[in-house]
Amino acid sequence: MALDAAQVEYVPVSALVKSPLNVRTIPYPAEKVCSMADSIEAIGLLQNLVVHNLPDGRCGVAAGGRRLKALQLLQSENRIDAGYQVMVKKVPDELAVAASMAENEQQMAMHPSEQIAGFRTLAEQGKTPAQIGDLLGFGTRHVQRMLKLTELAPEILAALAKDEITTEHCQALALESDQKRQVEVLESARKRSWNNEVSVSSIRNLITSEEVSTNGDKFRFVGEAAFSPDEIRVDLFSSENRGYVKSASLDTALLEKLQNIAEHLREAEGWSWCDGRLDPISHYGKDTKIWRLHAVPPVEYTEAESERLAELEALEAKYEDENPSVNDDVVAGALEAVWEEQQTIAHRAKHRAWTDEMKQSAGVVVSWTGQEVKVQRGVVLCADEKMEEKDASTDQAPEKVDPLDAVSVPLLTRLSSERTLAVQAALLQQPQKAVALMVWKMCNSVFHTTTSVKEPFCISVSVSHYALTREAPDGENSVAFQAIQSEKERLEALLPENWRKDMTTFFTLDGATLMALMAFCTACSIDGVQGKDEFGRKHQSSLDGVENAIQFDLRDWWKPTADNLFSHMKLPHIVQALSQTGLAGAAQDAAKMKKKDAAEHAEHFLSKIRWVPEWMTSADNQKQLAAKSELSLATSQNDTDVDAGDRHRP
Repeated sequence: MALDAAQVEYVPVSALVKSPLNVRTIPYPAEKVCSMADSIEAIGLLQNLVVHNLPDGRCGVAAGGRRLKALQLLQSENRIDAGYQVMVKKVPDELAVAASMAENEQQMAMHPSEQIAGFRTLAEQGKTPAQIGDLLGFGTRHVQRMLKLTELAPEILAALAKDEITTEHCQALALESDQKRQVEVLESARKRSWNNEVSVSSIRNLITSEEVSTNGDKFRFVGEAAFSPDEIRVDLFSSENRGYVKSASLDTALLEKLQNIAEHLREAEGWSWCDGRLDPISHYGKDTKIWRLHAVPPVEYTEAESERLAELEALEAKYEDENPSVNDDVVAGALEAVWEEQQTIAHRAKHRAWTDEMKQSAGVVVSWTGQEVKVQRGVVLCADEKMEEKDASTDQAPEKVDPLDAVSVPLLTRLSSERTLAVQAALLQQPQKAVALMVWKMCNSVFHTTTSVKEPFCISVSVSHYALTREAPDGENSVAFQAIQSEKERLEALLPENWRKDMTTFFTLDGATLMALMAFCTACSIDGVQGKDEFGRKHQSSLDGVENAIQFDLRDWWKPTADNLFSHMKLPHIVQALSQTGLAGAAQDAAKMKKKDAAEHAEHFLSKIRWVPEWMTSADNQKQLAAKSELSLATSQNDTDVDAGDRHRP
């Protein structure tokens, strides 16, 4: 060891100062310093200090801070003079931190905040976790975990140093990589806590409330390769090496994999159409209005198959009667081969039972049961059957199907987040209406309540931009969010100095600025994110009234593309969207394509008109959009003969 090889030297106490590389940051207890000073005065300094040269010519004490404090106390009380010779060992700068950590750990257990700072310094010197561990006697895993804590916000590390929070709190906060968000989570957890005692589980739940564990069957089926490293929140402090991934992202990846399986089965088995979905089609409820399940046809084996199955059954009985202690592995392998062949014959016969006539009018649906994949063959779309029966029921109005029935919950949440940002941005452009809506909201509370208030102000504004941009497909790059941020920066520059601590500073603001601030805060409070309730029912949008009031047009802020919409839709719904807009030829072509190609196909044609999904706009706006779409479609047809030539995409 370099420290063992270093020669003992003597330097005057006046030349010693605490080194900036000394990891000890927590003050030493005064009684321990006094006790050490008395000991040094009585019997002298028994152990050397570890120092390194500083640029100003003095010696920085990296290890032996308490002894230095005791010596400085003796000097300040004139119990020793400035020339008192102190025994030291000098080390190079790169060893100073390691020496400080090693000695401090031996003399007095380091505070976690000190250990974190020490590991950070060693890492900044270029040392790997393994090298740091070897140097200080820690396991690599421990070093990696402590280095993860160095990424916490300075405010959080300061709270740790003051013992306001524990290492366990920090480990939970480390799940969030955004330092600003870390501080927000800690503050939120404090507000929710009893007597300001923050629970670790509260922090973890706040960070991962919209996420699921990577230890589940669903994630294992989808596979880690389906996500980028940034999409997986790794929990270094978990004993199971678990992590978290956004629930919506996992469902999206699952849908994509299920769709790929469905498309493979459609091609391999010859079904008319296919679909991948999160839940199996049910035999009751709303599903019965959309799909009908054919009864599974009886399986008939050929003569050759029947003979072979009989042989396999005899082999199975023979192997199962074998003494398991004799050639156990051989018998197990033989049984496995028998079972596999039996399953192959059964699968072939089941597939053959579905006739070509059945397949021409039906499809195959691949879904997820919660633990495994489920394949449902012979699924018929009720809409197709109704079309065939249309002539026989001309006097009966068709039953209207809720557009949300065709939308997955992950897609519903993502696009309703995009829609919310767009409505916020649009409302910012109409400040007079924004303020009017805010006053209307307050009047609903003031004039329709009998509850007494304890505080002078009970107006609350919740801003969910972090969650909205995380869910919305275009995220922080969306046109709407960029407009919101631009206005936020403009208004923030107008706020008075020290306004957060002194409410009276707002008395200096003029009417126009106050109006702009009220409009901005009102717009930012809008939350129209849709999901599902505890019964699995999808939420209807709460944005319709606001959109009608401000004459909102979603296409001014958002454009559907293959990436943000069509690739997340089921193939029959892509075909339906094209058909409903008058693009019959394009719809027929899309029905024959793989989903990826159909998504790009839909973007190509629907980008020429102001189309958006029916469920993403209010009924009034839908009528206006339909009129605009018809005009756009007519113009497009006149210019490029879209409908006649939509089978020949460039």
